Amino acid sequence: MWRQRYQIKGQNGLTAVVYGLAGIRIALCMMPQNQWLSAEAPLSWGIYRNIPFALLGLLVIVLFYRSAKERQDRAFRWMWLTIVLSFGFYIPVVLWADTIPMIGMLMIPKTCAYVWTVLIGYFAMKKECK
Repeated sequence: MWRQRYQIKGQNGLTAVVYGLAGIRIALCMMPQNQWLSAEAPLSWGIYRNIPFALLGLLVIVLFYRSAKERQDRAFRWMWLTIVLSFGFYIPVVLWADTIPMIGMLMIPKTCAYVWTVLIGYFAMKKECK
């Protein structure tokens, strides 16, 4: 049922885009220019490595929104919003946490959005298994 619910037309191209963005993100995260072991990591590399992540997130948002709307899927109708909220709270942290440390507090509502996402999936799975 889960796979049938989210089958997408033109899936091969979409799969390639997802793998491509994920590969680019992984490669960018592995670059030494990130200076992971330094207390002063460059902001520019924080932005570079999050560009493919944000594009992947945007793709997932659009897919969940369109799919839930087309199928009138009540269980997943708000999934897109949880992802939007997650990115909405994460992006300011990436951009400004070094200069305004309190911005890091946005990771709390970001985590709440994740919990909401998990609960949506859990309740849908629970309902499907009955």
